[in-house]
Amino acid sequence: MRRRLIGGFFLFTLAVVLLLEVPLGFSLSHNARTIALSELQNDSASLGVLVGASLGRGEMAVAMKIIARFARAENAIVVVVSNGKLEMSAGAGAAEEMAEPPTRAILRSAEAGRESGEEGSRDPDDDLLYAALPVAPASPATPGAATHPAVGAFTTVLLVAEPAAPLHRHIASEWIRLAIFGAVILAVATAAGTMFARSLTRHLGGIEAAVAAFGAGSLSERAPVNRGPSELRALADTINEMAERLEELLHAQRAFVADASHQLRTPMTALRLRLENLEDTLDSTQRTELAPAIAEADRLSRVVDGLLALARTDGTRPTREEIDVSAALRERADAWSALAEERHVTLSCKAMAAAGSVSALRALACAGHIEQVLDNLLANALDATPAGGSVQLGASRIGGQVEIHVIDSGPGMTSSDRTRAFDRFWRPEGAHHEGSGLGLAIVAQLVRVSGGTAWLDVSESGGVDAIVRLEAC
Repeated sequence: MRRRLIGGFFLFTLAVVLLLEVPLGFSLSHNARTIALSELQNDSASLGVLVGASLGRGEMAVAMKIIARFARAENAIVVVVSNGKLEMSAGAGAAEEMAEPPTRAILRSAEAGRESGEEGSRDPDDDLLYAALPVAPASPATPGAATHPAVGAFTTVLLVAEPAAPLHRHIASEWIRLAIFGAVILAVATAAGTMFARSLTRHLGGIEAAVAAFGAGSLSERAPVNRGPSELRALADTINEMAERLEELLHAQRAFVADASHQLRTPMTALRLRLENLEDTLDSTQRTELAPAIAEADRLSRVVDGLLALARTDGTRPTREEIDVSAALRERADAWSALAEERHVTLSCKAMAAAGSVSALRALACAGHIEQVLDNLLANALDATPAGGSVQLGASRIGGQVEIHVIDSGPGMTSSDRTRAFDRFWRPEGAHHEGSGLGLAIVAQLVRVSGGTAWLDVSESGGVDAIVRLEAC
């Protein structure tokens, strides 16, 4: 956000600077060109008066000295043409300039009045500023003075041309000054915008950190309310009110589930004990009818335990740590091997890393979660596997992740059943075992809290392949 604020402030300032300085630059360039041409016109008019007076008296040598002195002083080209013929010239390049068609066209136009402007060329440094005007020879000052035969009866034109390079350099320097001034304005505006953006985003950063901590499970975290502008303080107040309300709701929900589970556990245990004590006083037929009641009491106890486990994990974000997946798999396989033998099911364990090193199988997970996940998955696998079948427990590293597999050789599940298996209290139709319907829901919750994913797939034997994927270390 800070970059967008600074970028927007910079672009806005840049647009303002361009809108102000570009027209100003063109205006300064136009004024400089107008002033230069006006000065050249005034100089040429003054020179024309002197030259015209000299020509009127027939003093060609004096007129030549005048234009030569002016050409040296002003670094200019001065040409006097009468009826299209060159009468006199001064300045470097005068003859070459007379050979140019644009120059001849200017002289013809000047016979009817003054002409001025800039004559362009392929090289901007060779451009010329020119002023041309007709010069009428003056009458002789004394009676009997001779009039020069070449100019007395014809229209005479004076052309004064100066290099345009100084004007171009002056205009360029004006643009450079404007560019420097604009750059300074942009730098100052960017610095001010950066300070403003930092002051704004610093307060937003505090609110963002508080919201992130609250989302990570720190329900007591609150946004700072005494910093920043009034709008941000109002936002912080609103977030804190929402956080307090959510904290109350979550605490109420957890307290209700925990209290309900605790209150149910005691009477359920007492009910089962009474049923077991009653079993000794019944005959075989009555005992057969009592067995389902004891089984239902056991199932209700498992449901209560599952609800209590979910209540402890809902809304929490415990810290993840490095877990030895290989050791956890071997430990849980040893713990469940006795029940597998009792049910005549082969339980095997294989944990291989990408490079073949068992010790390299390490993943990030919350402490104790991997063991609970494996217990639930192994319990489901052993319940689904008939006698003579097998359950395979394994793990492998794939790229930057560790995959744990619990594979059974049972009857398997349909695609829709595998999708719904992680729903709470869901059990497949026709299940031959009495489960609580919370085992896989607990697995999904524990894996999600540990930053991983869990799903069910079809094994090669047609059974279920329960997969857990965690971030590798």
